[in-house]
Amino acid sequence: MPEPRRVVIEYEDFVVEVVVRPREKAAAPAGERKAPAARKEAARSTPTGGEVALVLDQMFRIGSVLEPLVPEGTVIYEVVGRGLREEVQISDRYVQVPARDDYDIYKLVERLSGQHERVIFISGDRKLVNALRFQVAQRGRKNVELHYMPPSEFPGRAQMIDEILRRVRAGGSS
Repeated sequence: MPEPRRVVIEYEDFVVEVVVRPREKAAAPAGERKAPAARKEAARSTPTGGEVALVLDQMFRIGSVLEPLVPEGTVIYEVVGRGLREEVQISDRYVQVPARDDYDIYKLVERLSGQHERVIFISGDRKLVNALRFQVAQRGRKNVELHYMPPSEFPGRAQMIDEILRRVRAGGSS
């Protein structure tokens, strides 16, 4: 089966990225076919298989840039905020997740800590990081690393990306 392709369309001040995948085989036996809702629920409940989950707060918006740069086995979860109704898996290594408030982010980190060996959460919101730190300690999640990294502390986007990659490769240091 051909690999999915990413198409980038630039229009004035906007950039639209679309992932084009071939259709599922229509020859699947009727018993194996699942309704779209059942497929979506199965995909959501199954771990993505990556050993590291990198969760980026919505102020970063660099998941598509980081995707080809992160080590193998890393899955990027980019919190999108409003405008997205449900989790969208862009590729095997890049997922966009809606979050209306901090509680949605708590639930995401909690869920991912049960699916991945290591969860790295990066945010520029000090209050959110401190609240998550309390939540993680309270629930005894030892595989979650929290990093406060405000984008304004970096002279440029490239330096911020380098620092994020350094922390992903670092291993177990928080």
